[in-house]
Amino acid sequence: MLRIGKSKSANLGALFPGHGCGVDIELPPFMARGPRIDFPGACHHVYGRGIEKRDIFRDDRDRQQFLERVGFNLKRWEISCIAWALMPNHFHLLVRSWGGDLSLFMRCLLTGYSMYFNERYDRVGHLFQNRYKSRLISKESHMRVAIRYIHLNPLRGRQVKSMRELDRHPWTGHKQILTGGDAEWQDLSAMRDFFPGPGGSHWVSHYREFIESGSSMADPAPETGEIAGSFPSASAVVPEAPVNSRLHEKFLEILSSISMRNGVPADRIMGKARGFSEVGARRQVLRECKAGMDVSAAQICRWLGISEDAGGYLLRSGIRKPGRKKPERGNS
Repeated sequence: MLRIGKSKSANLGALFPGHGCGVDIELPPFMARGPRIDFPGACHHVYGRGIEKRDIFRDDRDRQQFLERVGFNLKRWEISCIAWALMPNHFHLLVRSWGGDLSLFMRCLLTGYSMYFNERYDRVGHLFQNRYKSRLISKESHMRVAIRYIHLNPLRGRQVKSMRELDRHPWTGHKQILTGGDAEWQDLSAMRDFFPGPGGSHWVSHYREFIESGSSMADPAPETGEIAGSFPSASAVVPEAPVNSRLHEKFLEILSSISMRNGVPADRIMGKARGFSEVGARRQVLRECKAGMDVSAAQICRWLGISEDAGGYLLRSGIRKPGRKKPERGNS
């Protein structure tokens, strides 16, 4: 897989034969505008709008074509999509960049779709206004709000009239979660962490209640103040890079401290080493990060290089039951 900095071009390949996707895009050695911040495991709210606010989707065929390209490129660039919505003149995606290749994913997606659109409607020139916008999201609370913000777009934008209609609306990830649909590439695994049902109820019910709770109020996009249904203004885009940097630095501090306390090298804690000492130290890192940081367990697992299932097991295991005395260590 191509990585930024390892090559100067990205071959888009024949993504969809006959639709103009088999092109090479040159990656310049430097950009005049500030670089986008991306790293393995980063979560981004990504959105793009048509030039001069013109429609980028004229009918269902256009929307289906866009979604097919999303699905193809997600797999190609190791990206997962948690939430999405298509509006007449803009789109929203909530994605996780596993390999740090968000820019290549978006370049392939938007260039390929633009070529398809221009060919179909016999037009030339740019389809999208400027570059796509993206915002890093690191806090679990912001992830929940971002999911609701994106999935309520059709309702706030008056594409549908009620929550009942939104439940059946095919051009948002909301319907995919409730009843399924064509977007089989949508990653629903993270939802189980973000919307755990109280009393053991199914997470989908908890998710639906959370979405509906925001349907009658002005629910702003995380850290922007922009209301769902409208396209976020450029002035409202506040980079979260410092927050992400501080969170990761805090994680590394905790990792280093636990490494020294337990005499286990940090690189043995990060990974899948199964020794008793490594597993115990890894459990401590998870618990201390969960207790002292506003970050999801899923993100901590990604930093540690383990699966979410493994992290969940570690968090649940090793807890002493009340009344049991912990064995003492010492001279005996």
